[in-house]
Amino acid sequence: MSLKLKNRKLLRLIIFLTMGFLVTFFAFFKNKGSVWTEWDYKVLDMVYRQAVQNGYGPQISPQIVYLTISDNSYNYFGKNILDRADLAGINDVLSELNIESLAYDIIFARPSIPESDQKFKSSIKKLGCIYLPIGLKYSNNKKSFKWEDNRAYERFRSDYLNRPLEKGLPNPFHATEALMQTDDFSEAAFNSGHITAYADPDGVLRHIIMLFKVDDLFFPTLSLAMFLDHVRISFDEIIVHWGNKIIIPATKESFLDNDIVIPIDNQGKAYIPFAQVWDKDFKKMEAHALLEYFMDEDLRGNLLDFFEGKFVFIGDVSVGTSDLGQTPIEQDVPLITSHTSVLNGLLTNTFYSKTTYWHTVIVICLLGVILSCSAFPKSSWYLYSIGVIIFAGLIGVTWILFIRFHLFPIVTTGSSLLLLFLVLIVGIEITVSKEKLFIKNTFSKYVPEKVVTHLLETPELLKLGGEERVVTVLFSDLANFTTISEKMTPPDLVHLLNEYLTEMTDIVLEEGGIIDKYQGDAIMAEFGVPIHTPDHAEMAVRTGLRMQLRLKELRQEWDKKGLPTLRCRVGINTGPMIVGNIGSKGVFDYTVIGDAVNLASRLEGANKQYNTFLMISESTHKKLAPSLFKTRILDVIKVKGKSEAIKVFEVYGEKSETADPGYESYCQVYHKAFEAYLLRKFSLAREKFLEALSILPEDPASKKMIERVDAVNVEELPGDWDGSVVLTSK
Repeated sequence: MSLKLKNRKLLRLIIFLTMGFLVTFFAFFKNKGSVWTEWDYKVLDMVYRQAVQNGYGPQISPQIVYLTISDNSYNYFGKNILDRADLAGINDVLSELNIESLAYDIIFARPSIPESDQKFKSSIKKLGCIYLPIGLKYSNNKKSFKWEDNRAYERFRSDYLNRPLEKGLPNPFHATEALMQTDDFSEAAFNSGHITAYADPDGVLRHIIMLFKVDDLFFPTLSLAMFLDHVRISFDEIIVHWGNKIIIPATKESFLDNDIVIPIDNQGKAYIPFAQVWDKDFKKMEAHALLEYFMDEDLRGNLLDFFEGKFVFIGDVSVGTSDLGQTPIEQDVPLITSHTSVLNGLLTNTFYSKTTYWHTVIVICLLGVILSCSAFPKSSWYLYSIGVIIFAGLIGVTWILFIRFHLFPIVTTGSSLLLLFLVLIVGIEITVSKEKLFIKNTFSKYVPEKVVTHLLETPELLKLGGEERVVTVLFSDLANFTTISEKMTPPDLVHLLNEYLTEMTDIVLEEGGIIDKYQGDAIMAEFGVPIHTPDHAEMAVRTGLRMQLRLKELRQEWDKKGLPTLRCRVGINTGPMIVGNIGSKGVFDYTVIGDAVNLASRLEGANKQYNTFLMISESTHKKLAPSLFKTRILDVIKVKGKSEAIKVFEVYGEKSETADPGYESYCQVYHKAFEAYLLRKFSLAREKFLEALSILPEDPASKKMIERVDAVNVEELPGDWDGSVVLTSK
């Protein structure tokens, strides 16, 4: 099957819109400097939470543990503030447990009780692997660092700052001031690193600054300093590719088997690889519990298992004193998690990389071209389908990349493609609007407006063929119209017929049907096409009732004018039919064909044998809500040319209306009589049909049923007798 394309004018428009959009996109993000937005990170936060909950987060290293100073710890010590003598006791205990290193997430910026400070200083020297951090103020612009004249700053300058190997175009953060440890503690500490938190514009802690520039040298984050000492690599050996990555090389002298790679941006920020929420990430022990367990000789062995060879992080997590922040996976979490998470990433070599500017541009351009090409075919479904596939694919790709530790800017990419999608749709619609208006104004003169609208929405229907659908068909015809027409002059007849057809047509259209065709005084209408409506059977039956009611009102007006009395018979059937354009390649009608259509026509004609004016089939009856219409069974019939028996019903009003009590009684008795007839209770059936006839003496239906009952030979009834009668005329 060949794929038909839009005309050349539209194809040129699509290409122009696509190229213009892609150039604009490129220029916008080039000027912005990044394809990453706050909303990209917000969406990835949701992905991050799902990934962690489903076990797709970073691997958790068993080498990291927390020693927390909690409310219980303060209660144990019986103090409202940290006493450095108590912390000295903790250091002394840890010195017996062979830990790898100890990092305080606390800055002891001022002296306290001299005796306590001395004990704490001695314990720092005794343990020998304690990291005391520094807090920094910083600027995005190049500024000089504010130095002070004391021993802490001297050690900061001489021991903590260094220069790694740099590549690329740097744009680092510049440290301007520092919050130092006291001189004694700074001199006693093994090493240091910064614990300066960095929050994105929305306040979420997603990134950490791996290194600050201090004048002409650099200072690493606490976790990086600890890891470099652990693997025996000096800070000046690492390689910083600004805007790309930090490489910690596996040298011969180091304890590394492979290089460690930390993806960074041009400011040196890395995406923090949070492994789990606070309650589930690394093992934790409260500070006072450490002391209690150590005093119990039976439990000391357990402490050795817990702490030996571990990186220990001490932080204050008590209510009201701890630093809390929001991470991508959790709110109100202690900020110490950012440092443990980075160290965990270093130990497991697990960091999240980001899609670069150029890779994002290539993806958007490629998908934009695909989206543009999908607009070439005449059918808009290609564009919509490819659009849905692309947007669904972006969600899937974002998830797959994330669990493989790669971040994709889904909002930037998705919104850009959505904008292109809308540009294409609006551009195409504006261009073809005049053409559509011409089609609508022209064709609506000949076919129902709903059909025209549907054809405008799905122009592929303007060809031969159709589809099978279950719809409802209504046929109406005037009773004895031939006799009436012979008594009228042609002009009067045409005027009367036009008035009748206009009134009936308006009712069909108001109820949601379409006029298929007129055949003299006959009307053929469909319900449920071209736009599917689930209540098409109810729409058709309501139309038939309204036609009878309006015709009754018209008869009163026509009687005053001396015009003939018109009555119409209506037949309705619901079933599978072929719906579409039937005819030749040049001339065709939007219509329905099939046995179900023929049956509706036969039901219209069958009304005359029962003196009824609205007959529906069993299939239509089943689709009606029981609370809407008043119906009664008429018969079981086989129409001419068909072998299958069907039940037929008369509709004589809506249940919300007040009906003639006499006719209601007649219908109830007739229904009981017919039920007895179908159950082969012929004596009871005859009795009830006679009772019905007494209520409505001229009823042909009851008369016919009495004749049929009298003609039944019970002994000769076949086993498959269904009580049906064959109608020999149309």
